[in-house]
Amino acid sequence: MKTGDSCVVGGERKPTMAKIRDERTGTDELLRDGRFHYAALLADPEAAHLAAAVKKKLDALGQAQAATQAAELQRLEKQALAVRAEYLHDRKHSSVELLVLGAVARNRRAPAYQDVYPHGLSMLIALSGEDQERAVTGMLDKLATHHPELHRKYGKELQKLAADATAAEKGLKDAQVQEDRAFLAEQSARSELSQQLRRNSGALISLFPEDPSLIRLYFRKLSKKRPTPPTPVAPSPSTPPAQP
Repeated sequence: MKTGDSCVVGGERKPTMAKIRDERTGTDELLRDGRFHYAALLADPEAAHLAAAVKKKLDALGQAQAATQAAELQRLEKQALAVRAEYLHDRKHSSVELLVLGAVARNRRAPAYQDVYPHGLSMLIALSGEDQERAVTGMLDKLATHHPELHRKYGKELQKLAADATAAEKGLKDAQVQEDRAFLAEQSARSELSQQLRRNSGALISLFPEDPSLIRLYFRKLSKKRPTPPTPVAPSPSTPPAQP
């Protein structure tokens, strides 16, 4: 039976140890735990020698969190560039496709349209990156054959827009990889801080063998989750009595 900071085992009251969060805890919450522990150690001359190790892990986690946040912002910037590049590419192709369609009297079965857009404009727009850029190169070859005036006017621009979209997509993918790596490093730093808190807990037990309850002074209490009240169920309408 547990009572306050102790529990009864075999009729004897024994102090319970502090609970320590693991790496599944959010970084901000774990940093708070670490700061509390660090300050508590420094406040006690007998335990202050344990502070340096936890400070090192705290600094590492703070740096890892900052790196993750920076990588996330970089990925968001690259995402904005990729979205714009795709939009400019698709909008220009839509305009050119309308011109090709006008040149064949809106007959999508005409060879001069089918050769340029064998699967329609939607297939070209559905592609991305290098696949789309290669498709645009093939489309421009056919455009030069069937509509040389349109190719002279729009060919270079369409090729550049496709290359820009490819580069923007690559930049986004690279930024996503960097963000993932940063997050994994942050998770590793969380684990190291949590492990250091546990090691310090063991060290404190050996430091205060006569009164283990003191250990709880060095660790931030876990907040208790309040139970969610059950959602009231609306009473079902009663069935009216049968009329005679």
